[in-house]
Amino acid sequence: MSIPDIIDKIKQNTGIDKVAILYLCIIIGVGISSFGLGRLSVNNNLKNNKDINTVAAVKENISENQIVNDSDVPASSSVQSGEKKYVASKNGKMYYSPGCSGAKRIKPENAVWFSTEDDAEKSGFTLSSTCK
Repeated sequence: MSIPDIIDKIKQNTGIDKVAILYLCIIIGVGISSFGLGRLSVNNNLKNNKDINTVAAVKENISENQIVNDSDVPASSSVQSGEKKYVASKNGKMYYSPGCSGAKRIKPENAVWFSTEDDAEKSGFTLSSTCK
C-alpha cells in the first residue's frame, strides 16, 4: 500500500481533504521535533549537574586538616597565619588569593580556605584568571 492509497483511504473514511492531512502531518511533526529537542536539552543539563555533583563530592571527601571554613576560625585569626592562603566559594569552581577582587565577593559563610594551591586544585577548583 502506497502513501497516496493511504491518503485516499483516510479521505474516504473521514472526509478530510489532502491539504488538511498535510497540515495535520506538519503539526504532528513539529510536536514530535519539539519534544525531541526538549529531551536533548534535559540531557545537557544533567551532564552539567553531574559535574557540579562531582565537585561537591570531592569537597566532602577532603579531610578537615586541609580545609578550614571561615566560620570555624576565630575573627582574631589573620589570613597571613599560614593556614589560609587561598579562598574559594563552596558554590563555585574557582579559587582566589585573599587580596584578589574575586575573593572579596565571597560571602564569609560560603568561603572555603586552603593552605596551598595544590590543596585547592585537588578539591576540584581552578585558579581564577583575574588573580594570576
